[in-house]
Amino acid sequence: MTSSYQESLSKESQLFIKVLENMYHASHIVNIPSGEKVSLSKSYIWLVVRGVIKIQTLNLDGEISILGLVSSDNVFGETLSTSNPYEAYAMGNCDLLPISLIEIEQNPTLSISIFNALRKTYQQTEMLLSIKSIRRMEDRIKSLFIFLAERYGRECKDGIVIDIRLTHQEIANLLSTTRVTVTRIMSDLKESKWLILERSKYVLTQRSTI
Repeated sequence: MTSSYQESLSKESQLFIKVLENMYHASHIVNIPSGEKVSLSKSYIWLVVRGVIKIQTLNLDGEISILGLVSSDNVFGETLSTSNPYEAYAMGNCDLLPISLIEIEQNPTLSISIFNALRKTYQQTEMLLSIKSIRRMEDRIKSLFIFLAERYGRECKDGIVIDIRLTHQEIANLLSTTRVTVTRIMSDLKESKWLILERSKYVLTQRSTI
């Protein structure tokens, strides 16, 4: 389930990394500890080198709404969004690379690489929006976990283990529902063995289809 998606990105990712390696040294990479808020500026964007970043805002009711998840070779930044507030948090330890807008404007090769990174970020955001539109909540949650497994999963003896951790509240914020609803459905999925919890990480079993 995970190999085709990850393999399709491998050549493009290697090219992107090679371009950046020619421009930057490791000293420019910033490590963000798990759970820490990322500092943002309108003068640069962030490239995710390693890890997953959670992007969130507040809805009209003042409740947290997760706009998306940004992972390796994808970019994010305040200048790329009209959301206010626009906040970014590290989900696990992350390595980020700041890239100034001036550098992007002046370097055509870098501009093309950033465009490809933006394209991947947009496609992932579009997929999450389509998942949010699924009417039946159980199918919405199942679709989210299949999405996460395809992008952040790796094979294990029981199925596909997802290497990022989402709380029930974060899942609720991501899918525009309540924590109580998520907890109830997650309990049913674990009871039916569609999803299991192994060492604090979720595992999709071989029977995991919608």
